[in-house]
Amino acid sequence: MGKRPFCEGFRPVIRWVKGNGLDDEVTRTALGMATRLFGSQVDYCLCTNGMPAERVRRILSAASQPVEWWRQSPGDHPGLARRLKKAGCPPERFGYWWKWFPARVRPTAPEWIMDGDMVVVRAPSWFEKWREGTDCCRISQDDSKKCPDMYGNYQGLVSDKLRIYSGLASLPPRMDLSRAIESVLRDHPLSHPHDGCSDMCEQGVVALAFERLGAETFDLSEFPFGRAFEAEMDFGLLGDRGSAWGYHFGHAFRMENPHFNRLVALGTLPSFGEAELPDGFDWLGNTGQWGIPGWSIDRAGAGVILEAARGRRTVLELGTSRGHLSAMICAAGASLSTVDHVDRGAASNLEGLDAEVIVADALKFLSRETRLFDLVVVDLHDNSRRVWQRLLPLLEARIGSGGALALNNTRLDEIPEWKEETGVKWALESLAPRWITVARSESLPGVEVLTRA
Repeated sequence: MGKRPFCEGFRPVIRWVKGNGLDDEVTRTALGMATRLFGSQVDYCLCTNGMPAERVRRILSAASQPVEWWRQSPGDHPGLARRLKKAGCPPERFGYWWKWFPARVRPTAPEWIMDGDMVVVRAPSWFEKWREGTDCCRISQDDSKKCPDMYGNYQGLVSDKLRIYSGLASLPPRMDLSRAIESVLRDHPLSHPHDGCSDMCEQGVVALAFERLGAETFDLSEFPFGRAFEAEMDFGLLGDRGSAWGYHFGHAFRMENPHFNRLVALGTLPSFGEAELPDGFDWLGNTGQWGIPGWSIDRAGAGVILEAARGRRTVLELGTSRGHLSAMICAAGASLSTVDHVDRGAASNLEGLDAEVIVADALKFLSRETRLFDLVVVDLHDNSRRVWQRLLPLLEARIGSGGALALNNTRLDEIPEWKEETGVKWALESLAPRWITVARSESLPGVEVLTRA
């Protein structure tokens, strides 16, 4: 897990876990709401299992900040996977247990872990302490006692006073949740055969794990349950005190949830329509955890390139990163070949689109490539003159008759930190006698589209 770039660092993370249920709109609203509420103060992650890429991309299209899409696998928490398999529970029956694959997506940072049907509408009173990494471990509580047997075979072991349930877990940096969960299973193994899709033992194990971690609970009045099969929202024993900072739309993964629909109709929750270009692709941006290099093209620059891509069948892109511009070019109707020296998630993020993701050095790729393209888009991390002197003739050779060349970073050297990166400016001067600029973005770091004179 540590080899995944998103796992590194200390920036706080909010993540949701979603399976192949009916609650897509709830998760979409959760991401859209949180990314606008907290902005770049935190990073975001969506963990999914059993969901096709097209559906996941639609859910993520509501986000206004970059989001890491994490496809879950048993290898994300191998110790727990082994114990489940030992109890006769294969991965296709992990069910509720997928919530803890992995136990942490960024172990050295503060982290929230939520179900995909949970929507945060404002920051809790302790949000800043959590974000700074100084808060305690917290976990949601179901004090209504409507489900007396919600802990399965662990019913008699769990504190009836705390009434922990695993909806939202708030963890401080470096807290080892995996060790806590596996210690419970070591002391109290699952009964064989176990079915994680129907048995409630996961709630019992998790409750015991958080008891061992000394977690503080917050009750339903702060994060009420809107169970799809109940007529009223459940605010627990304290009732509605006007202190709710989120809602849990229970059973939305199995049936339409009237509580969610009502709050959207009232305007308490926003309605996120279908996103159009360039909207809907902010989740693929390269800010926050990804930082620089990999900084995303701005909207003005993206607009110039997308206009150049319209009506063109074949596009070559050099500099893929996570697939931000790549996905937009595909959405514009082009068939894309995109090249980068490392895959930062593009192959997964672009799955199902008309995109060929090639992991290769750009110069080596161009030196052996024989295809001609209608449009070539270049956005490199190294824009030194030395690189561009080798790159430019190779680029020109790959552009077909009537084709175009789109260059990012045309004014990169005007940014103090990148003043030595004059390669693109040199390339433009070299192209001037035989190419003409047909479109330009004036915002830094600059974009130009050229065609042969």
